[in-house]
Amino acid sequence: MKFKIEFTTKAIKDLNSVSLDVQKTILEEVIKLEKDPFPFKKKIKKIKGIKFPCFRLRIDVSNDSFRLFYGIEKNIIFVLRIVSKKDAANILKNIRKIDFPP
Repeated sequence: MKFKIEFTTKAIKDLNSVSLDVQKTILEEVIKLEKDPFPFKKKIKKIKGIKFPCFRLRIDVSNDSFRLFYGIEKNIIFVLRIVSKKDAANILKNIRKIDFPP
């Protein structure tokens, strides 16, 4: 089953705020989600305390690490946010307040 990927406005802003090299790496990881929403068992964690299925994907890029938060509704994967590891805890608090799908 193939999944459709949709980016929220905030996720697009997040993506545009990083360098082109980082964008390329992140988009390569997102493309893998189309075929399988859980392609990297060790890099994905389910986010607890949220009504809808929400997950965090760890993406390591050279000297930095990013967190891609996404939710799944039927055959659509909603990319909610893409943030650096240091900002992930604050973003997670806000994600818990989102009604899903966005």
